[in-house]
Amino acid sequence: MTATYALSVTIESHDYRGEFYLMGDEYDTGEDVLKYVAIDHILAMKQRPHVVEYLLETLRDGENVSKAEYDQADPDVSCGLHFDVNHQQFGFWVGDRRVEIGRRPTKSELRSIADELSV
Repeated sequence: MTATYALSVTIESHDYRGEFYLMGDEYDTGEDVLKYVAIDHILAMKQRPHVVEYLLETLRDGENVSKAEYDQADPDVSCGLHFDVNHQQFGFWVGDRRVEIGRRPTKSELRSIADELSV
């Protein structure tokens, strides 16, 4: 049986405030979701000059699900990303654990944070 995850993405900015939802399988721990899913979103957000570019790209790729589908899911792991776009701050939570991620995280730093979550 494949493990499932649900990831909420909350965005705060002058241009947009909102949340959208991602679901998938293969990853059954928060650190795996951070390593293989959330890192891509953090890096994509970091590289876009405007939040709308990130949103359009993500929505175009069809990754999101409806809030109702997200709420009805019974995933093996629930976690979330929080983007404060104006201050370029990123946070990741899984269960009752939360990590704040600095302004300019690199892929290797993010993977290191994911490894620390598993300890």
